[in-house]
Amino acid sequence: MIERVNAPAGKDYHWVIRPNQSLSWHGALRFYAVFSFCCLGIGIAFALHGFWPVLPIAGLEVVVLGTAFYLCFSRSQMREVISVNAEVVSVEKGRRKPQEHWECPRAWARIILERSPIAWYPSRLAVAFQGRQVVIGRFLNEKERRALAVELEQAIHRDDW
Repeated sequence: MIERVNAPAGKDYHWVIRPNQSLSWHGALRFYAVFSFCCLGIGIAFALHGFWPVLPIAGLEVVVLGTAFYLCFSRSQMREVISVNAEVVSVEKGRRKPQEHWECPRAWARIILERSPIAWYPSRLAVAFQGRQVVIGRFLNEKERRALAVELEQAIHRDDW
């Protein structure tokens, strides 16, 4: 998901890129609670009827699902912030705060959108400068990645700064 944020002066551009998240945190917790209750309830019922090996397996299912939810929601908190102003193009990546920071002069920045040699693999979008590059938008779909490449190209090559 791409969110474009313009500065109050209208000269600077900022894009906040994050993965799509179809299920909210509270919705996931509710689903997990209902699933855990049902799974452990069935496990306890079987254990009371003498089939005790079902209970540890049910507990393991609950733990594995909880771990999977945690990992998915942790990854969905990734953010990439791309900023273009009169002098600099900067890219920041991280979860709660910027963990990686990269910048280059706007006049020398290039936007590279490479198609994969394998047809079903996604393309690769990067901001490059003097042989160094940073890949952006890995969790975007193809249409969003192409649209972002066009917007970044237009912002970087604007002449009215």
